Amino acid sequence: MLTKTSKSLFITLVIIFLLTPSGTAPGRAIQSTPVKITIDAGHGGYDPGTTVSGVNEKNVNLQIALKVKELGEEHPALDFVFTRTSDEYVPLLDRLRYAEEQESAGYISVHANSFWDPEVQGIETNLDRYRANSGESKDMAELIQESIVGRTGARDRGIRYQRLYTRHTKIPSAMLEVGFLTSPFERKKLVSSSYRESIARGIIQGLLIYFSR
Repeated sequence: MLTKTSKSLFITLVIIFLLTPSGTAPGRAIQSTPVKITIDAGHGGYDPGTTVSGVNEKNVNLQIALKVKELGEEHPALDFVFTRTSDEYVPLLDRLRYAEEQESAGYISVHANSFWDPEVQGIETNLDRYRANSGESKDMAELIQESIVGRTGARDRGIRYQRLYTRHTKIPSAMLEVGFLTSPFERKKLVSSSYRESIARGIIQGLLIYFSR
């Protein structure tokens, strides 16, 4: 397990080698075959998730996932598959089963957060508290969290634990909370295409770093 200092140094070195001056990874193979990753756009269909001032979380989640799909074509080292690419509801366990059928090496569920206090802001990544608080899920989550925060400049709320449906799979899994729709400041950002692209690039960068180790 990497210490915090050595991990930070490692991340810096890997980013230097992975990223081009334009800020995108060059799409070179991490291994002989692409690493398959399932991206889940949270909620969907009749389940809008959080809705604030006419902004539905399900749409924000989907737009970020679709941006990962678009940008993922630049990175043949990663093979992205998606639980949904339209406004439909997929049962939670079906999402996990799909990831397992695809033999995915990672499962990332994208969400937007909410809280009663509109001043609360930031990005956090949630892991299931019934799984070990170390290991592959945590390592992957930390790298994605750091990459998204680095690209967006958002407040880093770190890794958090709660009871999640991802306890039903052995695939390394993380649930991203990419900002608070209840914060007017972050809501304005989350409806911005350029900001969602920064989040998507952060997801991809974190995965490239994780799977290149």
